[in-house]
Amino acid sequence: MSRTENKEYMLNLVQQFHESGISQAEFSKSKGIHLLKFRYWLQKSKEYQVKDSPFVELTGQVLQNISLRYPNGVEISLPTQTPVQVIRSLIYL
Repeated sequence: MSRTENKEYMLNLVQQFHESGISQAEFSKSKGIHLLKFRYWLQKSKEYQVKDSPFVELTGQVLQNISLRYPNGVEISLPTQTPVQVIRSLIYL
């Protein structure tokens, strides 16, 4: 199985799990997957959902500019007219 096929397979299993209503341990055991591997893919599926989402949630009141603050302390100030696509690309740097 290629990496792409494995990714699709595991993400499909995550979807099945969410619909199953059983515990992670029960589900992974029923599918013959190590629990830690399954939990890894549960976390990855959340990351893929965020990256694949066409929406960027902006909270608070935007009056004059939009500020993006990265974990390393760098902060970028953008005018409110900045296209969402630009903001999104900056978020995922």
